Amino acid sequence: MSSEEQALGADTWRALVAVEQEVARRRAEVNQLPSRVDLLAEALTSSSAWDRSVALDFLRLFPDDVPALLPLLVDLTLSAAWTQPAREAIRAARSGIDPSHFTRVALECLSGADAEDQVTLADVLAEVGAGEALAAVIGEAARSGDVDKKGEGASG
Repeated sequence: MSSEEQALGADTWRALVAVEQEVARRRAEVNQLPSRVDLLAEALTSSSAWDRSVALDFLRLFPDDVPALLPLLVDLTLSAAWTQPAREAIRAARSGIDPSHFTRVALECLSGADAEDQVTLADVLAEVGAGEALAAVIGEAARSGDVDKKGEGASG
């Protein structure tokens, strides 16, 4: 590698570090905003992939607002494009989420969900360690018969 290429690489690296430092400063500023829950809710429901992505990254790093945004996050776990980042945000705050709140949100999300969404929701709940909510979702799915319907569709 020539010295010119090395200098260009070093300049590019320094620029990346500077941008990352600025992002960290901005995240800290947003974390201090009294309106951050509203801002995050708006971003999570935005049609902009960048808004959603940044909001999910923010919540993974600063999970204090996850309980307030749990209905939106659980809903995002049912969208293939957002399943993993939404799970990560929920997992980051898992210890701060009241189990009964998690159960209520999961059951609300379950209403109107098809069998595939029920399975995805159960998988998310198992992964983040939400045992009480998982038991409620499995019980409700069994009562509704959707689990049986999914099994019949797969074999027949």
